[in-house]
Amino acid sequence: MTDRPGTAETPLIAGPPPANPPLLVALLIVVLSLTAPVLFLRAGRPSLWLTSAILALAFAGIVAFVSAIEAQAKRRADHAIRARAIISPSGITFLPTPTRPASRYFSAQHVKHASLLPGALIVTATDLHPSPGRHVLRFGQLACPRAQILDAIATLMSSK
Repeated sequence: MTDRPGTAETPLIAGPPPANPPLLVALLIVVLSLTAPVLFLRAGRPSLWLTSAILALAFAGIVAFVSAIEAQAKRRADHAIRARAIISPSGITFLPTPTRPASRYFSAQHVKHASLLPGALIVTATDLHPSPGRHVLRFGQLACPRAQILDAIATLMSSK
């Protein structure tokens, strides 16, 4: 961080984003996919549509469970409360994570819009940026003052 006015860097310090889907939701889908065939067979006579619905539900349960396990592993790999982004009047830098080892930088002239939500920092890059469009940095509980981050974003947007 620098001491000169107008060049201060504000770190967005936060915990890891919540796992998506939550393990409990994935387990409920798996339980439903295991009990659905019995419930569907008792509901009426078997049909092609009913069989395909049962298979689709079982597949959804497997996908949800595998996704939940992967999400938990990603969360455990990056469990520390740390700086997730740096916001300065010259731009925004998304810091590296174990799943994304390279940082991403958005200079002020390439930032069309930036906003802070309770669990995400959203940056919309202009068409001049190498990867234009919307970029989302998800995080957990903020460990720095929200007002400080909002002030840094306002300073960035007004410096353009």
